[in-house]
Amino acid sequence: MVTVNAFRQLPNSCNTVFNVAGRGRMGTIYCRCGRIVSMDSAIMKMKLSMGKELECPLCRNGRISKDIEDINMHFDGIEEEDFF
Repeated sequence: MVTVNAFRQLPNSCNTVFNVAGRGRMGTIYCRCGRIVSMDSAIMKMKLSMGKELECPLCRNGRISKDIEDINMHFDGIEEEDFF
């Protein structure tokens, strides 16, 4: 479960770091965009063990959209070969 508090912001120069909150298995991350996001600590540990950056859902969705657009731009000019 991820919740976003879009009203509390940090300076834009802050890096993404995490701080375990006192609400059971939830942790808090500070996204590079300045949002403070609560995230399940098991998900946080898994992402960190895979070397992924902890980010808010809005930054994640934007990154994924950009990646999809880049892939589409790369393959737009390539026609599929006829296998018959």
